[in-house]
Amino acid sequence: MQELHSSAIPGDFFTAASLGTLAGATGAVYIICSTIQKVFNFNPKWLALLVSVLISFSAAFLTQTNENDISRYFIALLNGFLIYASATGTNQVFGSKPDQNSHSAGFRQAIKSNRRFNTTWWSY
Repeated sequence: MQELHSSAIPGDFFTAASLGTLAGATGAVYIICSTIQKVFNFNPKWLALLVSVLISFSAAFLTQTNENDISRYFIALLNGFLIYASATGTNQVFGSKPDQNSHSAGFRQAIKSNRRFNTTWWSY
């Protein structure tokens, strides 16, 4: 009897192939930065950009051929920016509503309350 191979969902949520896609890399950046924010209460704006560029450069390094073309790494940098923009939503056309947790303390000054798990880590 011949086994049937179905196109079922893989057992791993992230695979090397899925991280090579924009959706996979974007999801990884979102998960990594959200976890670091929750566990370590560490959430600077640049962290998501750093993670995005690292994922992009890792993919470029792991898929390199014998020809070590420098343009591959320039494209990886651009892809890192694209991953960051996708993960943070900065590529959206519409603006966001004002932060509900900040209180006005004068002209162009705001007092921000403590961040919670669902607080957007890219807006601080």
